[in-house]
Amino acid sequence: MKKKGIRLSAALLVFVMLSILIISVASADREVQTKPEGYIGAMRVVWCKEWISLREEPKKTSAKIAEIPLGAIVYSCVDIGNSLFYQCEYEGQTGYALIGYLWPAPECELPLSSSITKKMTMEEVVGNGEIILDWQDYNMSVVAAHEWITEDNKKWEVLRIGCFINDSPIWGHEERAEEFGQYDQLKAFIGGVQDDWQIMVYNGAYGLSMLDLLSGKERWCVTAGNCPMGNAGAVAVDENGTVYVAGTDGPDPVAVSMEGNVLWKSDVNNPEIYGPYEIIPERNQIHVKYESGMADGYKLATFDANGLLLSVHTEETGR
Repeated sequence: MKKKGIRLSAALLVFVMLSILIISVASADREVQTKPEGYIGAMRVVWCKEWISLREEPKKTSAKIAEIPLGAIVYSCVDIGNSLFYQCEYEGQTGYALIGYLWPAPECELPLSSSITKKMTMEEVVGNGEIILDWQDYNMSVVAAHEWITEDNKKWEVLRIGCFINDSPIWGHEERAEEFGQYDQLKAFIGGVQDDWQIMVYNGAYGLSMLDLLSGKERWCVTAGNCPMGNAGAVAVDENGTVYVAGTDGPDPVAVSMEGNVLWKSDVNNPEIYGPYEIIPERNQIHVKYESGMADGYKLATFDANGLLLSVHTEETGR
């Protein structure tokens, strides 16, 4: 069995080495975005009965793209010089919403972020950071390190990931996020399924991405504007490759398929459970452990396969 694995890795090595030239010219680099003139940022829907319309054009007779519920957050709002409408983004769609039903929500504004894909040595990946991922399958390995740096009087969170075969660098990836709140915003973990492992990257300022194990290219991304996941305080992957994410201060657990589709978003609305720190997937349900301010125990919440909260009880066994 071991020899078979080595032969397979040798074949993968040939494929990867042939792909390096393509990777060098077709990387998924993401530069820090500049804000357009009239930029306002995140806003909350207020003062309506149930929802407001996101429209294709900035006029009341324009076609409706989506319904934005009361209390929801719209992102990247821009004053376009129209007295009635702001341009904004909601769940990945850009349109126009009535100004009279929007209120600034700077606490929900996404921080600046960027990424770059390039080959990195092990020393470059680790740098002065802390290793948060050290994974190996036969002679292929993936290492990720996390650190904080200061540049141009700004504090940045940095995540570097490197993929190696026989300790030779194949590809590297770096994510950055501007300091935001009290929690780390960058995570890296293994996703996918047996014999089809992939690299999962979470950037609270950008979204949840799957990187191809062999090339480092982004396969898909669920953007933070489309499906906010907070700081991804708790993450897990089940045997089907489904990714579960919950933020320390919200939102409640979200399930994303291996193909990058949002399967469900739970809505607990229970003030007794907060601070998720561990997700345990099972075949037809998931369990989430919540700190809930308990020193010698935790709240255990159970959700069904569709994200519906089934039960909550207290475990006194300690963390």
